[in-house]
Amino acid sequence: MTEVRVRRSPGRWAVLVAIGALVAGLGASAFACASLATLSLSTGRARPGATITFTGASFAVPRTATGFVPTPVVVHWEWEEGAVIAEAVPDRFGSISATFVVPETRPGTYIIVATQKTARRVLGAPEEQAPVYFAEPGTPARASFEVLAPGAVPVVRNASSESVDRVDGGQLDSTVWIVLTAAFGAIALSLFGGGLIAFIHQSRKSKEPAAARWVPPGWYK
Repeated sequence: MTEVRVRRSPGRWAVLVAIGALVAGLGASAFACASLATLSLSTGRARPGATITFTGASFAVPRTATGFVPTPVVVHWEWEEGAVIAEAVPDRFGSISATFVVPETRPGTYIIVATQKTARRVLGAPEEQAPVYFAEPGTPARASFEVLAPGAVPVVRNASSESVDRVDGGQLDSTVWIVLTAAFGAIALSLFGGGLIAFIHQSRKSKEPAAARWVPPGWYK
């Protein structure tokens, strides 16, 4: 009985690695380029009962030709399913602006979450079944807020120091994800380039006469 061993050509391995790296790189680059919703507050600290103005950007808006109405953005206190403190409908640019009142709660740092969930019917589901709510791409957006004690005096900062010293939690998270995905995309694209170069080199070597090519001992049995 004769044993036949089949070795995959290094050039084919290079092609497979290159294709996989290209797909991964394109996917990571597409994610990095996607717009993530942001949430900004007029001030990062206040006492209970104070009115705070907030603005947001990059929320989902349907195309005008569809005739659909934009899904409202719901602002929650502490977490995604927390108490609703405000609602706003994005304009045609995906921007929002509204106010909320700081609830009566103990002093400390809290997270404010802006969600945008659209009701959609699952494919193949019966008509009587309730629709399922899906979060729009790039949401939710988050921002941190400090509740001061009743007797505390808010610290007034000018615009320049405020923009440097305070970074909203949602914006920081979005920046980190963009940097990580962009780095992963760059690595994947570099692997694609290396695999392509290896494939071209292997193709050129395969065209040389057999006598001119050095074959490692035991490579073919």
